[in-house]
Amino acid sequence: MAGISDEKLQELRDRVDVVAVVQRRVGLKKSGRDWKGLCPFHGEKTPSFYVVPDKKIFHCFGCGATGDAIKFVMQLDGKSFREAAEQLATEAGVDLKPEDPEEARRSAHRAALAEVNEKACIFYERVLWEHPRGAVARDHLQARGIAVETAKAWRLGYAPDLWDSLSKSLARGKVGVRLVEEAGLGVPRKKQQGLYDRFRGRLIIPIRESGRTVAFGGRLLEGKSDAKYLNSPDTPLYTKGGILFALDKAREAIRREGVALFVEGYFDAIGLHQAGVQSAVATCGTALTEKHLEIVQRAGARELIFVFDGDAAGLRAAQRASEIAAAASVPARVLVPPGGEDPDETVLRVGLKGFRELIASAQPALEFLLDRALETAGGPQAAIEERVRVVDAVAGIVRAAPTALARDLYVEKVAQRIDAPVDAVRLALEGKRPTKKQAPPVRERTSAPQVPPENLALVREELAILAYAMHSTEFAKVVEDSGGLARFTVAAVREVAERAVAQAREGKVAADALVSSIDSDRLRAALLRECEEQDKAGRSRRDLDLKLSHHRRIAEQEAAMRKVLKNQRVERIRPR
Repeated sequence: MAGISDEKLQELRDRVDVVAVVQRRVGLKKSGRDWKGLCPFHGEKTPSFYVVPDKKIFHCFGCGATGDAIKFVMQLDGKSFREAAEQLATEAGVDLKPEDPEEARRSAHRAALAEVNEKACIFYERVLWEHPRGAVARDHLQARGIAVETAKAWRLGYAPDLWDSLSKSLARGKVGVRLVEEAGLGVPRKKQQGLYDRFRGRLIIPIRESGRTVAFGGRLLEGKSDAKYLNSPDTPLYTKGGILFALDKAREAIRREGVALFVEGYFDAIGLHQAGVQSAVATCGTALTEKHLEIVQRAGARELIFVFDGDAAGLRAAQRASEIAAAASVPARVLVPPGGEDPDETVLRVGLKGFRELIASAQPALEFLLDRALETAGGPQAAIEERVRVVDAVAGIVRAAPTALARDLYVEKVAQRIDAPVDAVRLALEGKRPTKKQAPPVRERTSAPQVPPENLALVREELAILAYAMHSTEFAKVVEDSGGLARFTVAAVREVAERAVAQAREGKVAADALVSSIDSDRLRAALLRECEEQDKAGRSRRDLDLKLSHHRRIAEQEAAMRKVLKNQRVERIRPR
């Protein structure tokens, strides 16, 4: 919708409680996991109107009315989309104010690219299901165990092994050549004008986000190519490292279960969803990144499970993913499918119940990393230098263990592997103990309160204010106008907040880059937690004003306390 970004609309849909919205106008009673009542859109005596919290939708089996909270307000109150969205946004504390003209122009351009992708998606679907050239793809899907209903639900398609069939189809639909190229669907010819199709002879997998198709993946079935899988290039609508395949379908399950299940391939995700594992997502032809972890955490994931292919490449990918999760302090586990299988092959073989049992027994990621590191150890017969090297290699893994008991068990495992005393390994992993220093002279006791070098209440308020400033240019301006930055006591937080304010003056705040610029792991993690808490609780101008006021009071109190302590110290050292 013009003037409201897709990200804002998704945030609104995530934040709104559809049950609460409907209950204000319709009497609802609990029915299992859903709610039911009399439909407000047609007269009925027996309830056929259902609200499904997990999917955030309503549906009437009598008249067919269906949609989300925005659609409910539109239909019941006769409001436009914008009016309904703004009403719900006000209630949920979501800022939907129009972007600046430049952002509106970019938004319109992205919408045009999405429309081109939609036309391409329809073209690919028709070739798959209606054209003889689609037979090879239909046979492939059947061989993979992908049901027709599943393939249609995921809008799979087929790009025929022809040079420019899609480009010609789009040209007949009056789609400009430049848009086709910008969408990543066509590639300029070298020896003549026009485009040839990027995807040829490939089973097509649409990549969707915020309710629209943003890119495609293609699996080679006909013709020759060095790439078995081909993906759309980065476009104004799509960045590989910033999107997860199947998240649009997995979002509710992730929120409900608190778990995101990462797989490597498109068909791994599709196969798991078909089998009933609804929390599966996949990266789009790229390695897992911290950004991907942030995406699923914002969707509600409190734990990650990596289910990569059971071959050597899959094990390397699982190791890298586990390292990223450990560095970000995100709880994670690893399941290695048996016999080198792909996850979709495993779930077909063992069924949903069997697969869930495998998931339940998945190995903690840190333990998986420890086992991988110890695989290269030479054992008791290895040279001393080699065994010392092993201890050094696993030190970071052992120290990252979530509990003291886990650390002790890891230490015992390492000691057994290299045939060394447990206490010696523990001391090596802990590092050198500090040498004892002469105790400092006892100072004169004073009853004056001691102010810690870092007032935790101040730090928390400053991180909260920074999170607001990074959220929108409007909030950043409020922070700047308040003069609160001058009272910030943590230099690292103040510097990032000042950059956020400076960016806001230019029209856009790059939140991810600002978070990444914080060197302190502790501060960075605390800021991310604060952002997540604000995402869940909602943001408002009133709350920000309260935080700024509270921060000012605490800062003034601490300044006064420091002044008192300083005066007391001066009195103590003043000659009598």
